[in-house]
Amino acid sequence: MPRLATKLALACASLLVPLAGLELVLHARGYDPRRAALEGRTRLVQPSPDARRGYALVPGAAGPGWGTEVGVNAHGFRGPEPSAPETPGERWIALGDSVTFGNDLAFEDTWPARLQRELAARGRAVEVLNLGLGGYDTVQELATLEELGLAFRPTRVVLGFCVNDLGIVSMSMESAFDASDDANPLYLSRLAQWCAVYRSERASRRALHERNREEVYARTHAAECVPRAEWPAGEAQFAALRAALEAAPPAANALASRRIPPRWYASEARVGRLVWAFRALAAHAARAGFTLDVLLIPYLEDDAHIEQGYALVAELARAHGFGVIDPRAAFDSAGRAALRIRAEDPVHPDAAGHRLLARAVAEHALAPEAP
Repeated sequence: MPRLATKLALACASLLVPLAGLELVLHARGYDPRRAALEGRTRLVQPSPDARRGYALVPGAAGPGWGTEVGVNAHGFRGPEPSAPETPGERWIALGDSVTFGNDLAFEDTWPARLQRELAARGRAVEVLNLGLGGYDTVQELATLEELGLAFRPTRVVLGFCVNDLGIVSMSMESAFDASDDANPLYLSRLAQWCAVYRSERASRRALHERNREEVYARTHAAECVPRAEWPAGEAQFAALRAALEAAPPAANALASRRIPPRWYASEARVGRLVWAFRALAAHAARAGFTLDVLLIPYLEDDAHIEQGYALVAELARAHGFGVIDPRAAFDSAGRAALRIRAEDPVHPDAAGHRLLARAVAEHALAPEAP
């Protein structure tokens, strides 16, 4: 028994020494996800009273989040305080998700901010308001326009359509930590914090995967899905894409790491929900008298099926009377992979990509034939 006890003690010591060393390294490198959660993003967002939005920025909040410094104005969107709606002048609204919002970018480098400068350089004084927020899909962007944007009486609304907008990629309002954890001595350990973060992120991924299962998506959003027989256009593109995906090898239909599944664009429920949102946007444009454009934000990876999906979205946008802004040729000339903000991320363009987006919108809006 003494020998066994000695062996157990040595075994525990051999385990504790590297754990203690790892703890010291994490402390030295400033790893403190609990503090980051309580002082960062969780103070920038809050649940929205509109269930369609799900969540929204906290008016007046400021701090680090999504790889950048975020300043939220008193109206609840990123950027400086806008002029009052009754102030003379032209205002445009930019709708979108994390690309439009500007994850990992200074506000000045986002395409809406660049668009305002681009227009000014071309002699057009326009105030461009950035109502984007990460994880939003088109229905959430519609709800944001209704809740925040229409009050500013915009003359033009630009909807930044991102490759993942037919899926559910909403950020989780759940956090690995809450305010009570400040008093929990366990979380003085950075290893304990890491374990809490790992469990929370794993649960969020499982929940997101479940919400994107086709049968769950169709059931959850049934009231917002326009039947295929009622779509105003796009039948040929939809049928061709569905046939191409059915003929593709199984791997082409599987969700790979960080890749957007093209099958989302061959889903009657998802495309039908996009049509539902487009209908509502078209009705608002007609009532309020603004022009609405759909900006196709290029996917930064070669995928012929996604390109077919974009053709479908463009056809549906035109059928609803929207302008379509397609900067994919400019992105191809620059090299799509070269415009990634991170090498492993095919969704978010860098500052140079945002410059191309802003230029495309400006050229479209100022073209003689543009509405």
